Amino acid sequence: PSDAQSRGHTYFEIPKASKANPQTSVTAILCLSGLPADLTASILAHEATHAWIKLHPSFNPSMPIPLQVEEGVCQLVAMLFLTDGLEEASKVNEGDGGPSDEKLRQYFKFSIETDTSEVYGEGYRKAAKAYAHIGIEALLSHIVTYREFPNI
Repeated sequence: PSDAQSRGHTYFEIPKASKANPQTSVTAILCLSGLPADLTASILAHEATHAWIKLHPSFNPSMPIPLQVEEGVCQLVAMLFLTDGLEEASKVNEGDGGPSDEKLRQYFKFSIETDTSEVYGEGYRKAAKAYAHIGIEALLSHIVTYREFPNI
């Protein structure tokens, strides 16, 4: 991955690009080892969303989804996973002087919400706004079909 801050990456390929409507396949989802559990979970949720998009029947690899749209919705799914997809985080630190799981989770969510990048940060905020109006299923369907955020 070219992004210096990348902790995960999804690789996909186009098996027979000569077809009129080529299908794609996901060959790997990679994540760094040694990261805190909640960060690993959110990275895998983000990367699994890339995989879902690439495997969706409406995805056309010859007309890729703009980065801000795809990364934004993937960040939204990571945030939703951190917010509602995990067990309650421990409020006690493990005695190693580090922050508790609860504090780490708060920080990971804060990092997504306050990201200043045009692709990830602004993409997340646009995805979150759309999600608040139409929900995740309609948002994902719209993005894979129209390759843009819905007008809200």
